[in-house]
Amino acid sequence: MIPPLLWSRRPAHWVCSIAVLLLLGGCTDDRPNVFLITLDTTRADHLGCYGNADIETPSFDALAAAGIRYDSAFTPVPITLPAHTSILTGTYPVYHGVRENAGFYVPSSARTLAEILLEEGYDTAAFVGAFPLDSQTGIDQGFEVYDDNYPSSLDKTTHPQLRRFFDERPAADVSRAALAWLDRRQGDGPFFLWTHYFDPHQPLLPPSPYRERYPDSPYDAEIASTDEAVGRILARLERDGELDNTLVILTADHGEGLGEHGEATHALLLYSSTLRVPLILRGPGLDAGTTVSAPVSTVDIFPTVLQQLGLEIAPEVQGQALPQSDQEAPEQREIYAETMLGRLIYGWSPLERLTADHMMLIRGPSDTRLYDRAVDPDELNNLGPSRPDERDHLTDRMAQTKDLLAWEGRRFSRGEDAAPGDAAELQAALARLASLGYIGAGAAAATMDDEIDPDRPDPLQMMEVFRLHNEGTALVESKRFDGALAVLLRAEQLDPGNPAVLQALAQAHQGRGDGDASEQVLDRLLAINPEDVRTLLLLSQHNANSGQLEEATGAMEAALAIEPSNLTTRLLLAQMLEDLGNLEDSEANYREILAQDPDYVRALNGLATLLYRQGDTSEAITLLESALEKQPFYAPAWLNLGVIQWGQGNAERALELAERALELRPGYPQAETLRARSLAQIGE
Repeated sequence: MIPPLLWSRRPAHWVCSIAVLLLLGGCTDDRPNVFLITLDTTRADHLGCYGNADIETPSFDALAAAGIRYDSAFTPVPITLPAHTSILTGTYPVYHGVRENAGFYVPSSARTLAEILLEEGYDTAAFVGAFPLDSQTGIDQGFEVYDDNYPSSLDKTTHPQLRRFFDERPAADVSRAALAWLDRRQGDGPFFLWTHYFDPHQPLLPPSPYRERYPDSPYDAEIASTDEAVGRILARLERDGELDNTLVILTADHGEGLGEHGEATHALLLYSSTLRVPLILRGPGLDAGTTVSAPVSTVDIFPTVLQQLGLEIAPEVQGQALPQSDQEAPEQREIYAETMLGRLIYGWSPLERLTADHMMLIRGPSDTRLYDRAVDPDELNNLGPSRPDERDHLTDRMAQTKDLLAWEGRRFSRGEDAAPGDAAELQAALARLASLGYIGAGAAAATMDDEIDPDRPDPLQMMEVFRLHNEGTALVESKRFDGALAVLLRAEQLDPGNPAVLQALAQAHQGRGDGDASEQVLDRLLAINPEDVRTLLLLSQHNANSGQLEEATGAMEAALAIEPSNLTTRLLLAQMLEDLGNLEDSEANYREILAQDPDYVRALNGLATLLYRQGDTSEAITLLESALEKQPFYAPAWLNLGVIQWGQGNAERALELAERALELRPGYPQAETLRARSLAQIGE
């Protein structure tokens, strides 16, 4: 039997008893819903409501007209996973420890907005558009339904970490799944719905009619397409009479460089082109058509939701509730931002930024740049040399801000910043934080080396290498390997030994079929760092392409020994062992994944297919039903249940299940095949 859509039990204090129902004739719950919309890679100045006359974004504009628009909202980090972790925890990356996409996980000790609202009796569901927010990262904490059902390169046994472009699904599919959840939702209690749209991220492949409407700007076409997808959910809420009782928050994880300051994309630099984001708040009791110009952060979303719902804000929360007017804004707000991409991916130095009212400071290893955004909104005129006193003062403030944000985390994680029993020092630190506009500090800060390093290259001076690497990896992705090789060799000349460039070179050689050259580059990489997970994954791929599956599994196992929490790697290892015929070890790896994360539906699905091929149909069905209980929108599980039904001669049921998979994932080729075979078997 296919499982019904199940929901977790509500806390007892929100449940109406039979006696109350008999006395009152019903149970009402008028607490507001919460609808969080995050747009990936979306600049504020590319929305109509932020003054862009060249684009039509009617859904976003209507939200702004009915609510509060924040004109100076900034993300604390221009990278998807850490930015969303900050949104959902109200803390900065230096505290929660998620500093990049690959290899970082939201700690289980983190208190997410979803966890809090679930405890308060809310239905919680998330529908995300791309792999950086995959459930294995831990970002799914507190969501009863976490739908990351995008077509996955894992289906082709390709590790997403080896690809430049992430696995994703279009905005229309994200909204379709969210609307299906709203249709199926049981009960009259409030909900917390989060939808994430990846479309404005590279590669830009807008759907019709938007690609025709914006022929010269595929970026704007993707944003306009996303606006339509969001509008369908807003229209449904309005039709159902829910919109006016829903707190709607629209924002972005980060912006996009679009060539400004030499940055075509994002993540390396800290200019406002990638840090300034849209932020709109609409809901009960909020004044329509309000604009707030004071600087705010997306870290402020978490405490704002709690305040609007009348819930307690824990002391570790570092954001502060968003002001509802400029008169409510604090007189001085200092907002910290960072990027670790240069350090973690390229071997360069990190960068740090402080926004203080209209002044902005970016600090690197060779230069500290000062800008006055009031007169220089594009941040082109570096005032550092002409105003050294102000530059140095803000540099000191930035260092103090960063230290205070991480202070308690370092104290608890390493014990080296304070002696036992130093309550007075803790209170003094928290008081300093409050003076800077932060509610609190926390205990989960990462202990990695995140200091500006004068001995490492300055990302501000390495933009040509960054550009060539991005161009080369895009050519690898599009299988134009000769062109990729030429571009990447130029990058290597400019920055010999750069690990990201060498890894892309290895992929280009692999793509050209030059296994010897690829192996030589991989040997160089392993000599530089034998414990680099991405290099080991590339070695595994190289060995697999060469037909050396045992060596490929060995490299995969070495990567897992370094990063045992990477469930994607373990899933690919299980698949590789299955291909080798080592079914016992394959099954063991599937079960190890489920021991770490019982809700990991790809492992439930993979183990089910392995057991079915060995003749254990009963447990295979149980595993697939469990996967669908946890994620009712996971198309491969519906497909595999259909395959089992077809194998048992039940073509009509197989057809129903194939069509369900196609409803969830239009164009799904395996489901199309099952549908055709089922139709043939029943004579249609």
